[in-house]
Parts: sequence; structure tokens; C-alpha cells
Amino acid sequence: MTGAAVLDQLAARVRAMEGPPPVRDRLPTLPALAQVVPGGLLRGAAYEVSDSLALALALAAGPSSEGAWCAVVGVPEMGAEAAAGLGVALERTILVPAPGEHWQHVVSTLADVTDAIVVRPPARVRDVDAQRIAARLRQHGTTVVALTAHAGAWPRPAGRLEVTESSWTGMGDGHGHLRRRHVTVTATGRWGRPHRTRLWLDAAVEAVAAVEPVTPVVPLHGPVGYGVAS
Repeated sequence: MTGAAVLDQLAARVRAMEGPPPVRDRLPTLPALAQVVPGGLLRGAAYEVSDSLALALALAAGPSSEGAWCAVVGVPEMGAEAAAGLGVALERTILVPAPGEHWQHVVSTLADVTDAIVVRPPARVRDVDAQRIAARLRQHGTTVVALTAHAGAWPRPAGRLEVTESSWTGMGDGHGHLRRRHVTVTATGRWGRPHRTRLWLDAAVEAVAAVEPVTPVVPLHGPVGYGVAS
């Protein structure tokens, strides 16, 4: 049986288990992310998250914790325990670790049966491919969170989010254990001016404080993460 046939079979099973989807314009977010994505995730839209798998999974955890089906595509290093700690319901999460060149077909198929999809494209996405996927997302009201390595890797997203500051607690002078991760998330999107929000982004995602809107956005590139992130 081909990979496409397996996906179609899986989609049919999920549809039978899930029943009719609720009619809503937006997907919920975790309370701590209310300032990061004001009003929640827009259905049928794509959001870009730069370099932080933990943040991408935290976005998916909002709808997942409310009973939605989600999927994670192209992220073989995702840690199930860490994802569950962020709020992702693993029993309603479809994992496709290595879709390869078929990732677009996988995302389009999963859009039929899920509310949110975290995907790491293998390369910068072309406008024509993004438009094709966007049409499928709008048709089914599914939201994509695209995990990218560089800003602008997903054409015209509804929002772009990036961890621009990151620090850990728990380490002393060369000893101790990493315990909590304090981050600043910079968000730009259709909601207006860029803004920053301080969070504890770890096994318990908590808001620290919203920061005044800022312009311009100055990104800080580098490896960041908590268990599932790099």
C-alpha cells in the first residue's frame, strides 16, 4: 500500500472518530499566549515560528488541550514527554516524522481531519505552493504553524513569531540543573504593530508580562529550546 493510501485511510478513520467539527473562526490558545496571538489562532491561516519547536508546540497545545486533533509533520526529534508537558494531547496527535518530498501532500491530507498542524518544511516554501496549501486550509478551517529556520520562509503568514531573548534558571557556578526557561517572544502580524511578550516557556507555559509594542523588530538568532526545541 502506498504512503498516500495509508494517509487517506488514516484520514477516514479520524473523520469517523471525530464527527462534525465545531464552527468557530479562531482556535483557542493557552492563556499565557493570549498576548502573543491576540484573539487566538485564525482558522484557515498559516503562522510562522522561527527556530523554536517549543513555541510552535505551545501554539498547538491550545486547541489540542480543548479537544482538537492536531498533527506534527517533519519533526522527527520531537519529544513526546516534553510535548505533553506543554499541553499537547498525544492521544489526539498524528505524527509524520519524515514525509520527505511529500510533505505538502501530507499537510493537505491532514487538513481534512485536524484543526492545527505543526510542520517543518524542508526548504523555503514557494508562493505557489503556499497558495495551494492555503486554499486547502481555508476549505477545512485548519491552521498551520510552520516551523522555519529563517524569517520569511513561509510567504505572507498571518503572523510571525520569534524567540528574541532566552535565558534559563537553575544553573549555579558550573553546577546545578536547568529548570525554567524565560523568553521574550516578538510577534508581528495582522493585529497591528510588532509587540513582545515575556513568558516562562517550559513544562508549564506561563505569562510573565506583556511589553510595549516595538518598532523595528530586532531578531536574535541562535539555538534555543526546551527538550523538544533546538
